Amino acid sequence: MSKFSGKNAIILINGYNLSTYASAFDVKEDAGKIPVQGFTDECENYIPGMKSASINATLFWDSTANTVHTALASRPNGHMTILPEGYALGNRTLSMPTMQGNYSPNGTPKGAIGVGNLVFESYGDNKAIEHGYALAHSTITDTAAGVGYQVNAAPVTASCVGTIHVWTPTVDDAYTVVIRHCTTLGGVYADLVTFTVDGKTRTSERVVVASGTINQFIKVTATLTGTDNEDFGFSVHFWQSV
Repeated sequence: MSKFSGKNAIILINGYNLSTYASAFDVKEDAGKIPVQGFTDECENYIPGMKSASINATLFWDSTANTVHTALASRPNGHMTILPEGYALGNRTLSMPTMQGNYSPNGTPKGAIGVGNLVFESYGDNKAIEHGYALAHSTITDTAAGVGYQVNAAPVTASCVGTIHVWTPTVDDAYTVVIRHCTTLGGVYADLVTFTVDGKTRTSERVVVASGTINQFIKVTATLTGTDNEDFGFSVHFWQSV
């Protein structure tokens, strides 16, 4: 087991960037072992079952609009993405669709108010924790062409997932956000994952692409429709099957 400082960690839940309110997180995965020991077996035997995962997070409580209470009080299902070491293009990410198990604000006269040890469980048809790459985490005011990042040594056949969090939505401007891929860093990129969210709502979306060719280089483009050049803050996670 490896440990590291989470000082620069970024925690995104359903389009809310709650990094400044989080003080700790813990990630657990299991293959769902199924016992298959027969009468004459001399040792315990297991086969893998469905993957499962959970993330425990400790957060401070805040009632300010668009922070902890707004994001978590209703215990919504959605998407959670963590950048354990902060953002740089290609940094590792942990992401999954989640169900939030609890929400119990508490505190003492001498301590800060917290929301307990929140539990987020994996749900749906997914691979539990998706160990992927950070392709975007920024605020932009105009079309962004993106920068290519190499994920494969050669084209591979695999399924993939893109997850976007919109944490600073626009009012009038709209954005089309796409993950694209190419065989060369500076070549012509083709669409791989297209998100349907348009940037006008604080939200998250996870798009699954069935098995197909994934080229060596991928990047995120965000194309503006509008003239107001409003702030648009978003993050994009990418994962591909092995």
